[in-house]
Amino acid sequence: MVPLLRRFQHESQHLAHGTSLAIVIFVGSAGVVSYGINGNIDWWLAGWVGIGGALGAYFGAVAMHRLAPRSLQLAFGVFLLTVAARMFAGV
Repeated sequence: MVPLLRRFQHESQHLAHGTSLAIVIFVGSAGVVSYGINGNIDWWLAGWVGIGGALGAYFGAVAMHRLAPRSLQLAFGVFLLTVAARMFAGV
């Protein structure tokens, strides 16, 4: 989502990251309703991972504001390439 917002909406790197996270709220909510109705959610695990994710998101946002837009863009690109390499390697 971030690369699309950067390229086609011409948003700044910081604004694209924040907008992408806001979009996740709506997508995630729709998924929770659907999966929850069918009993396919481990609420205990979701709660603990959610707490960790919320803390990570907060501290990540604080760290993001300390980076220049170009540095943030490079760090995000390295992260995406690392994830893609791990997926292809089957790790």
